[in-house]
Amino acid sequence: MADLVLFVPGFFGFGSFGHPDRPLIEYFARVEDAMLRAHMRPLRFAVHEPPPAGSLAERVRSLYSRASELMQAGAARLHLVGHSTGGLDARLLAHPRYTALPERAELIGRIASVITVSAPIHGTPLARSLGDVAWVAAPALWFGSILASRGRLRLAGQAAALFNLLKRAALQQPTPTDEVIAQLADVDEDTAHQIRRFLADVAADHRLVRDLTPEAMGEVNRSLQGTDVVRPISFVSVSPPARLSPLTFLSRPLHRLLYDVTYRLARGDPPPDARVPEGPWIGGRHIVLLPSSSDGIVPAWSQTLDGHAQAIVLGDHLDVIGHYEAAGATFLRSGSNFDDARFRALWERVGRCILAA
Repeated sequence: MADLVLFVPGFFGFGSFGHPDRPLIEYFARVEDAMLRAHMRPLRFAVHEPPPAGSLAERVRSLYSRASELMQAGAARLHLVGHSTGGLDARLLAHPRYTALPERAELIGRIASVITVSAPIHGTPLARSLGDVAWVAAPALWFGSILASRGRLRLAGQAAALFNLLKRAALQQPTPTDEVIAQLADVDEDTAHQIRRFLADVAADHRLVRDLTPEAMGEVNRSLQGTDVVRPISFVSVSPPARLSPLTFLSRPLHRLLYDVTYRLARGDPPPDARVPEGPWIGGRHIVLLPSSSDGIVPAWSQTLDGHAQAIVLGDHLDVIGHYEAAGATFLRSGSNFDDARFRALWERVGRCILAA
């Protein structure tokens, strides 16, 4: 085994559910296929499975263990590709000043590249807005959006499921995992058990949401002052701005309304060391970037170290990992009109950065 690409999932991250050879649901949906279609066949791939909502330090320790195992198994060099919080995990693992891990100079020397996609490098105001109260329904809501976009949520149950999730969030009630399982299509008992265990783990652990506030990430970044040994290559996702108004509640579908709410909650003034990003756009569609711009989850100003983006794409936080083909409806409908062409172009660009490292 020579070079190996290790994908690192983000918030509520998982690798896949179902049989390993025939996964029913994958976090990085069709990403490997997109890179292989771009004739990047020298690359080998693996997907890390972090503790879905454990603290940031716990996630990085988990990634350290996985990276060490892969190197012992013969990987000569690693390319870390992290989506969302997974991008933070990758950067911290590769940074010698991150002291929550053992000394690891040899491992860092074999990390060829760190690529972040939609990563909250400077935190997200959404984490501050969520707090522990809204967290009780957030796991099922996020996961339900992925299920819906992959056609794994029964169409007849999507609206009812979303309504129940929002009602429970308003009443500060946890969402029973069996309610989510009951809405799944074509899921065997083994897969259902995997999903139950995953959602139970997420609902029981609130630490990550506290670690992702701008204040908490500001402390982390200050502790890492100095140049990254492996400087992150950052891809930025942004989606159309929310149009929340009193009429929204009457005129917009519930799924679009939810996006409008999360977009508003993700807004906040950038800290002094954050910049609205600049860089080339992927595809023909783009918008004017403002301090309020985000992908519905992470502000644009948070997705780079210093404002330099390798590329910027018009797509929301889940679009960029392949969850954009709606089967009737998704729980987060941003209006980005993300499509196969933009998806393939994004991941081809990521692959070319890896091959150039």
